[in-house]
Amino acid sequence: MSNRTDPLAGLGLRVPPANLEAEQALLGALLASNRAFDRVSDILKPEHFADAVHGRIYRDIARLIDQGRPVSAVTLKAEYDNAGALEEVGGAAYLAQLVAAMVGIVNVGEYAAVIRDCWVRRQLVDLGEQVVNAAHDPEGVAAAAQIEKAEEVLFALGSQGGAARPLLPIGDAVSDAIGAAEEAARRGDGLVGVTTGYAALDRMTAGWRKGQLIVLAGRPSMGKTAIAVGCAARAAAAGHRVLFISIEMPAVELAGRLVAAVAGFDSQVMVRGRMPAEDGRGDGDGFRALTQGEARRLVDAQAEIAKLPLMIDDAPTASVAAIRTAARRAMRKGGVDLLVVDYLGKVQATDETRRMHSRVHEVSEIARDMKATAKALGIPVLLLSQLNRGVEAREDKRPGMSDLRDSGEIEQEADVVLFLHREHYYLARSRPVRTGKEKSEQFEERERQWHEAVLREQGRAEVIIAKQRGGRIGPCRLRFADALTWFTDESEHGGYSDAIPHALGPQRRMGA
Repeated sequence: MSNRTDPLAGLGLRVPPANLEAEQALLGALLASNRAFDRVSDILKPEHFADAVHGRIYRDIARLIDQGRPVSAVTLKAEYDNAGALEEVGGAAYLAQLVAAMVGIVNVGEYAAVIRDCWVRRQLVDLGEQVVNAAHDPEGVAAAAQIEKAEEVLFALGSQGGAARPLLPIGDAVSDAIGAAEEAARRGDGLVGVTTGYAALDRMTAGWRKGQLIVLAGRPSMGKTAIAVGCAARAAAAGHRVLFISIEMPAVELAGRLVAAVAGFDSQVMVRGRMPAEDGRGDGDGFRALTQGEARRLVDAQAEIAKLPLMIDDAPTASVAAIRTAARRAMRKGGVDLLVVDYLGKVQATDETRRMHSRVHEVSEIARDMKATAKALGIPVLLLSQLNRGVEAREDKRPGMSDLRDSGEIEQEADVVLFLHREHYYLARSRPVRTGKEKSEQFEERERQWHEAVLREQGRAEVIIAKQRGGRIGPCRLRFADALTWFTDESEHGGYSDAIPHALGPQRRMGA
């Protein structure tokens, strides 16, 4: 027989964290002074008590006080007597014992804090047991999924496990608001948060603020990822630390787009390693080798981008818990000022939600959790989303709130809702077709008008602010360089010759 000490010996005998004396003292204080209930009602719930009888008594005290009835050991005894439940709570003698256990009404807040802390500890013990059991199950879920589940529980526990937030006097709130406005005035740019990367958007939004959930939605091929990368890179060039969660596209492809845009080249350069030939022939396939000067520009662009405080996480699948984990990891490494998630449709709901509910319910849960993430981490979150196909079936293809895909909860949870729209995309794909009875001159006129409209809209883009709490709504004009897959402000033009000085924003480039 081995003489080794079993490291698990005695663990099963551990008593769950509890402080029954604090529970008795708190209940006694409430019975002695009902006014003390207001000091603990936001902190304590019946389930926080380790003793189920104490939890029941607390619930009944709360119910009677809410009804406007005075509560004491005498009135509570009568209540239980009438319900035939006096013995279930220990009888009249135990109610009297609770009153005697009161140390002082002034300490009721401290009792509540102790009781709640013990409850949190019990939850941690339960979670630890679940983690141990799941890890030992050879046929259980993958380790990564177990970690995400544990983090989800810890996040929920952290959100509700602490003491209640103190009420904020209006005077303090006003001081904070004035302070933010004064800081913006000192900077001179009108921003009260992280720059959006585009002057037109900054003027409308004053930047992204802490705790905001910003939803940027559009149909496929509108350029959602391109403008999200633009926002991230330009914010990073302004000195903000950015984390980009790319579930949709590999990091190497995102980086390639960014290098091409900063260098001012067609994005195909980073795919083929060759330049589109101006005459269309090139080496027989329409592409030619890079010149020495062009290769130098790519190297310079790479060096400039490498300086940006921009991190990319391109995990192929991600839950909200995994996104929060990545954000916290980045915060430990140096901080995060802006979180970008591309995109909502690829974010996974919890296992239980996927099993039990529809996609609409899943999206609602994800939207709520992303808003909670923004508030908990104290940073703005830019979340990309798809629009319904119904947009393309209409003659007027400018999107609206009803076009948000899968859930109205997105609109409710978001602080800012943006729609990306490029009319040129639709016009270029709707070339007129001559009808059987149409005269040639009528068709030629329609085709001429179409050509003019295509040319007029070429390079134009709109970011439509459809919702903004505490801010203006309406369209913001941008420019879109199709070959570069890059957005710029209208004042930046956005052509090849202008891409290099403006790709990361005027006066915002690193070292400028």
